[in-house]
Order: sequence, then C-alpha cells, then structure tokens
Amino acid sequence: MKGSVVPTQPPNLLANVDAWMRISDPSKLGLVLDFDGTISELVPVPDEATLHRDVAAPLCSLASKLGLTAVMSGRPARDVENRVGMEPILYIGNHGAEYLFDDNLTQAPQATEPLISPEDLVARLKPTGDGPGLVWEVKQFSLAIHYRMSPDKAQARLALQRAVEAVPEIQDMEVISGNMVLEIRGRNGVNKGSAMEKLVREHELQSLFFLGDDTTDVDALKALRKLTDAGAVSGVGVAVIQDGTPEPVLDNADYSLEGVAEVVKFLRMLDEATA
Repeated sequence: MKGSVVPTQPPNLLANVDAWMRISDPSKLGLVLDFDGTISELVPVPDEATLHRDVAAPLCSLASKLGLTAVMSGRPARDVENRVGMEPILYIGNHGAEYLFDDNLTQAPQATEPLISPEDLVARLKPTGDGPGLVWEVKQFSLAIHYRMSPDKAQARLALQRAVEAVPEIQDMEVISGNMVLEIRGRNGVNKGSAMEKLVREHELQSLFFLGDDTTDVDALKALRKLTDAGAVSGVGVAVIQDGTPEPVLDNADYSLEGVAEVVKFLRMLDEATA
C-alpha cells in the first residue's frame, strides 16, 4: 500500500554470533524465555500448548549451569511448570505476579485483583463480543480472549473492541492487543518489565538473554534495554518472529529468531558455548 511503513525486523541472532557469543562465566548469565510462541508453538486453544520436543534437552542442560533460567508467561506459574516440567527453573506467571521455584509459590507484593474480576468481565463482554471460534481464558489477574480460530478475525477483533469500550470502568484497566488475542488486566504496575527489573536486581547477573514474541513481552524488552543502558546488566532482547508478530516487539528487540525452530538452534548453541 502506498505510503505504508513496513516494520524493520531486527538482525537475526544466529547470523550475528560474534556479537553476543562471549560468555566467560555461565554462572553470571541469565536466560529468560516466554512460553507460548517461543518455546511452544502457537496453537488455537491455549490448553493444547506443549513444550516443543527439541527444547527440553538444551533447556535442561542450561538450567543446570546458568546463574538464572526462567520461563515467564501470562499463564499461571503452576500451569507453566506443568507444561515445561523441569528444574531448577524459575517459573514466573501472570505476567510477573507469581514466582514459583522449587515448589515454593510467592506473589509480587503489588499484585492486586483487577477492578473488575475476569469472571465478571466475561459476563459483561460475551453478550455483544462473543462469536464463533473465540476462546475465553480466565486467569486470576486477567482475561485473555483468543480469536485465532475465528472465521472472520477482523470482525471478531472489532466486536471485542466495541464490547470492551462499552464497559465504563475499562479506562481504569489495561487493554492489550496481541497476536490474535485481546488481554484485559488491572493497572497495578505488575508486568514482565517489573519482573525483569526484579530478576536483574536479585540475581546479580552480568548478562541476560530474553526471548519473547508478543505484545506483553514488550515490557520486558523495554526494561532490559533500560537496564543495559544504565549499566546494570548486558542484555540481549530477542523477538521470536511468528505470523502476526506485533510491531512493538520488533521495535524493542536487539535481534530476532524465526519461530520456535530457530529458538531451538539458539538454545543448542548457547548450551555448547557454556559447556
């Protein structure tokens, strides 16, 4: 289309090994991974997501020697743990609201219930926002509405947006438009960015990789860049490219990987480099 701007994709991480493969002390290196679309292929129904079969071996090896290995997701922490199924990994759930390690589940102090409960949101949005193929995912701190299976995705998204805008209290909540998903959560300052700041502060890392593919990962990418600029850590933010990856993910990443298949290649390379 004339006058349109095509998002610039960050350079490929695997094609620029010399720029980042300088690891002197694995115990000072952190690896933080999103789950859906990063180490699990995107699926129409969230409950059907599984860890990619080729991720398990290098991830397990890395977790045994890095200073920090974490999986950070919008899913509840125990849900992510059940899908990944290995230790010693820190599982961060509900976009930074929960931390699960060695079966000890804690909650971020500032994590509060949203102004409108996810269950109440479903009841208020469904009458005008529901449609064929929509999946309503109710979580403790948020509601995610997936329209990947909708026969008319543009119409589904428009109907959802109109339904959301009709809720008076919505101005006091965060509405996040992702890759075939609309997420609504409370404004409590808890997100993947606040989680990233906590990880860097508490684990005394020299360097850190973060990999993510969707809008809620932008907070982590921005936080990591800010921490790097401040000299707190040497961070590498990586956009995992999927069909429909939001532009802000590309804009805030240092490098990119083409889908889960290249994430597997990267994990294997990192495992070899830290042997």
